[in-house]
Amino acid sequence: MRRTLLPVLMVALLAACGAANNVTIRTDGMRFVSDEVRVKAGQPVTLQVINRDGYAHAFDIDEFDIHAPLPANATFDATFTPTAAGRYRFYCGSPGHEAAGMTGVLVVEP
Repeated sequence: MRRTLLPVLMVALLAACGAANNVTIRTDGMRFVSDEVRVKAGQPVTLQVINRDGYAHAFDIDEFDIHAPLPANATFDATFTPTAAGRYRFYCGSPGHEAAGMTGVLVVEP
């Protein structure tokens, strides 16, 4: 009995650890609702960016070479693995949106 329970528990633990790096970021006017998100270094990250607005945005993180247009009422997924801990700025690259405060920080924890 113990031999069959241990693998099941390990799979559940690994799944829970991976789920921690799935992050949803939504737009709301000229801001990101989650302007600071945290993930773990060395683990794959999936950022799901949802544009709820009736006009276009963009989603950019220069350090990870993520530059995506985000049409009105659209969703964009970015999957990558950050290797170094640090604070990485994300922003909307649409003209004037960054200056209006549409920015945030991706915190990669060790």
